[in-house]
Amino acid sequence: MKTTSLTGIVLTLVMLLLVLIAAFVFLFQGRQQVVEQRDSLETKTADLQQGLAQTELDLAAAEATRAITADALATAESSTVLLDGELVRSQQEVDALTEQLDAASQTITTLQNQQEAVLAQPPEVAILSPTSGRIVLQGDLVNIVLVATDPKGVSAVNLAINDEPVETYSPGNETLFTAVSPWEPAEANEYVIQLTAVNSEGISSRNATVTVTVALADTANRPAGDNNASLRQDISELVSGLRQLPTADDTVEELLVTGVLLRAAQQEDATVLAESDRWLTAGAVGLAFDFAQADFDYEALLQSAHGVATPALYRPLFDEMLLLDEAEALTAVAQLGYVRQLLYQAQDQNFGLDSLMTSGLTLDGALALAALSEGDATVVQENFLTARYLPLETAVIPQTWVIDTDALADAPTAVANRLLFPFEFGDDFARFLYESGGYPALNDAWATPPQSTEQILHPETYVADEGPSLVTLPDLQPLLGEEWTLAAESVLGEYMLGQYLGQQLNESQVETAVTGWGGDRFAIYTNEADGSFVMVLHSVWDSVTDSTEFAALYPNYPTRLFGSSGELQANGGECWQGEAELICLYQSEQETLIVRGPNLELVLDVVNAIFPTE
Repeated sequence: MKTTSLTGIVLTLVMLLLVLIAAFVFLFQGRQQVVEQRDSLETKTADLQQGLAQTELDLAAAEATRAITADALATAESSTVLLDGELVRSQQEVDALTEQLDAASQTITTLQNQQEAVLAQPPEVAILSPTSGRIVLQGDLVNIVLVATDPKGVSAVNLAINDEPVETYSPGNETLFTAVSPWEPAEANEYVIQLTAVNSEGISSRNATVTVTVALADTANRPAGDNNASLRQDISELVSGLRQLPTADDTVEELLVTGVLLRAAQQEDATVLAESDRWLTAGAVGLAFDFAQADFDYEALLQSAHGVATPALYRPLFDEMLLLDEAEALTAVAQLGYVRQLLYQAQDQNFGLDSLMTSGLTLDGALALAALSEGDATVVQENFLTARYLPLETAVIPQTWVIDTDALADAPTAVANRLLFPFEFGDDFARFLYESGGYPALNDAWATPPQSTEQILHPETYVADEGPSLVTLPDLQPLLGEEWTLAAESVLGEYMLGQYLGQQLNESQVETAVTGWGGDRFAIYTNEADGSFVMVLHSVWDSVTDSTEFAALYPNYPTRLFGSSGELQANGGECWQGEAELICLYQSEQETLIVRGPNLELVLDVVNAIFPTE
């Protein structure tokens, strides 16, 4: 029993062992399968991950390709737009060029037509001198300056006086021909100078004519009585009524004189003018401001400039009207010249022209007053013609100035312009006043005369009562020493300041520099021992900007004059050294100071006396 039980136990154990072994084998085999499956899954997972990574790479590449493609597409679209724009612009340029080509073709056609028209025209001729209406004295030499031009060439030029041939020229088919023909009229009369020309094709020019009156030069053939007395009386009454002022005055003596006596009176007046304060200092002013050489003869210039023949001459210093004795009736231009002299007389007896001109005016103030006088006279002359008091058909007032512009041709520019200023700028000033208030406005101007050339150049400043600022200078005599003498002291003014700068600066620079001028004062001291001088020009300006603009542009003057650069000074100025002198410039707010002298030490002393520096 026990054996059977044991055997059963053993068998049971064996069975369990076999079961365990079977289970182990099964488990081992299952584990192996699981491991294999796991390995397989890991392999697949790795493959899937690798595939995923590759897919992501492919996706990124695709995305990049898409972005590139999108950019390329955008670029292509932009390029298309640009190309469209370029195409449009190109077409526009083509259209514009086509229009320009058409315009050019039309211009060429027009020019060709104009050229043909010009070539078909007769020669052009002109008598440049003497001017029509000029009065010359019997026996005076007159140079007839003539010109003829034709693009086909001038073959012949004919000069005649009162229909009598005087000279025939054969230019040899020159396109431009000029000549000077001397003529000395022997008899007092009215002469018509006639000029014609023929071109290489035989076409004759129109006639060019000027009328010249030759007056008696001496008393030998003087007619008895004044043949023009009645005419002058009529003109005087017309002028008086027109200007609304009396022209006749019992205190004024009318004298009938020959050409010789009238010319002598002109020379006497020129001498008096040369000896006046305004012109006695001209030499010092001319030298200090580079207007003329030290030895320039101002009196000779004045004698020459005031020697023009005139039908009458009013002399305010002597209260007399000299009338040129002529056998023939006054020509239209001579009558107009007489009108001007009557205006001088009316200005003197109604407004005190003589006393105004001798009342210690500055250089600038004298030019302004003279401009008022000449402008007033010109306005009346214009109205005299407009009223048809003269049978003179012209759009331009003939020159009846009492100054010979031909005599100024060789004079220094600034000196000549000083003489011409009243005539060239006075008419615009007077016309401005007349158009705003008629003759009463001109009368008011005489009651309160313009004080500066700035007011003449800019009439609105006169109307606004914008007079020049008063600028003073200290007496520099004690500083300079006994060997120095005050040669001139006055006001330069806007116009003459522009003339000064214009010698070295261009027109635009001058205009900018002088704009805003408010006032000035200059003084010139000379040293007779060594011939040196000191010039001081103290100016004030309307604003700091105006002062700065002047100070910025003025350095061009000494730089170009001396050919040297400026050197800054410890006291804030700038100086330019010349051969034996120097110029220094200073600016302070609305003021500028120019000092010119022989050495730096002296100049700095002068500067410190006017512009003290800390």
